[in-house]
Amino acid sequence: MKNSPEPARYAVVGDPVAHSLSPLIHNAWMLEAGLDAHYERVHLESDAAAADIRDMARAYAGLNITLPHKRAALEASASSSPEARIVGAANTLVRDGETWTAHNTDVAGFEIAMRAVAGEELRNLRVLLIGAGGAARAVVVSLNRAGALLTIANRSPVNAAALASELAPHAATADLSEVEALSASADIIVNSASLGHAGVSLPPLAPGDGRPFLDLSYGKAAAPALREAADAGWAPHDGLTMLVGQAAAAFHLWFGVAPDQAGALKACRAAVAAHT
Repeated sequence: MKNSPEPARYAVVGDPVAHSLSPLIHNAWMLEAGLDAHYERVHLESDAAAADIRDMARAYAGLNITLPHKRAALEASASSSPEARIVGAANTLVRDGETWTAHNTDVAGFEIAMRAVAGEELRNLRVLLIGAGGAARAVVVSLNRAGALLTIANRSPVNAAALASELAPHAATADLSEVEALSASADIIVNSASLGHAGVSLPPLAPGDGRPFLDLSYGKAAAPALREAADAGWAPHDGLTMLVGQAAAAFHLWFGVAPDQAGALKACRAAVAAHT
């Protein structure tokens, strides 16, 4: 008797990766869709991440890539989507024969999160973005495409200016010391800086009067900034909606299926609450 074929393998790859909620999200969707597939975590600590990710096409049908390997994932791929090329990083890989095609679904995930907290019309929305690192790149691409009025505030104004010059030439840039004054006229604040990981406080904010504050992190990493924003009168929102949104876009790339985002978000919130 022949052995049954193994389920198609999918994974999230990063360093660290033990905290990732992606297996919770994707395995539930795979079960709901009746797919013969399984999703796992792969901890990749490597000085040759691009080569390692390239080799993983032998064993995996698709990958999600998280920090610090998103640039390496783009390098590891034989072809790439326009979003991946513009952002300069890939968070989703689709196997094509024995090679990868790179995508960036962080752009789509952020757009879903923004519209959930700020409404459908983003054109001319005054957005103050804190941070100019890797996590900010998909945000800047998304907001520039939507026609938002963007200001990027960063500890290094030179880095903020470089990011704006590359991805959003009409964006304004500023130092973190200017956040309080700039926040007075912002419609929404987006925090892409990993302040919670570094134990750094959020810059002082003007009174929020219920305006939205969206942090790209979630759980313990986002808690300090969300608390400080709430104390200043802003309406705090974490990054779980973005996480589920980018996962849904990846799932659709792999399987052509639009999964249940509301159910996944509820499951993620329960998982985060159980560990905070």
